[in-house]
Amino acid sequence: MAKKTAQQKAGIFCLETAAWDEETWDKEVEDPDSFSQDSYDHFLRFLETSITDTGGIPYRHFDVATKEEFEVYLKKWKRWNIQKHFPVLLLAFHGDREGFSVIENQDRFVAEQLVEYLKDEDLMYDNAIIHFSSCYFTEPEKMEKLLYETGALSVSGYMNKDGVGWYEAVAFELLYLTKLFSADPPKKKAGPPKKTSEMREIGKCFADGNEGGMKTLSDSLRFHMWYRVDKADPNAGSDPDNVHAVLRKDLAKKYGADQE
Repeated sequence: MAKKTAQQKAGIFCLETAAWDEETWDKEVEDPDSFSQDSYDHFLRFLETSITDTGGIPYRHFDVATKEEFEVYLKKWKRWNIQKHFPVLLLAFHGDREGFSVIENQDRFVAEQLVEYLKDEDLMYDNAIIHFSSCYFTEPEKMEKLLYETGALSVSGYMNKDGVGWYEAVAFELLYLTKLFSADPPKKKAGPPKKTSEMREIGKCFADGNEGGMKTLSDSLRFHMWYRVDKADPNAGSDPDNVHAVLRKDLAKKYGADQE
């Protein structure tokens, strides 16, 4: 886990499967000192120490070996003082149509369980950006319900039915996360978007082909992003096909008509 920075800046809170394959998992169980795997911790440390216009992106990373651990760490992130400083939630797990798993084909979470873990009557994640780095788990209805129940600014993930390669996803997320935290325009304070208009501009990067290969990777992974809008926005009609503006009142009608 990264050390606490002297000046608290907005950053990334990452929960990751303890092992991406059974062989690695078996070795870890037999001998913890042998533990070696491709890990988001290395990738996030690179983002934290890189010299870019972001000034480095702080992060917290936790390996998760059980559903119980997942719930514990998610509760930590849900605390206002934690979420305020780490508004981007990166969930890196095995995934399929049914849900996502801590260990491949074991300890699976279905979408409804994730919604229950995340939603909180006393806490809405207005500035939260939730990204699933998983194989095919992202589907419109799941993501829309998650967007509604949490009040998050956006949720995103991959819809490639053939699965998602670890290195391919990391390459895309290197570009995606850097873009989220970039100061654009340069005079703007670096940090993740807090407005739907800013998320829309991020989304357009995946369609114009001008952001260092983002479109190629986005198309290959079938990346999709849903972002919340509070009122009808005529500009939403120009969004690329894989970026979806979702009107909050429409979500309320679909998932909780009595609440708005």
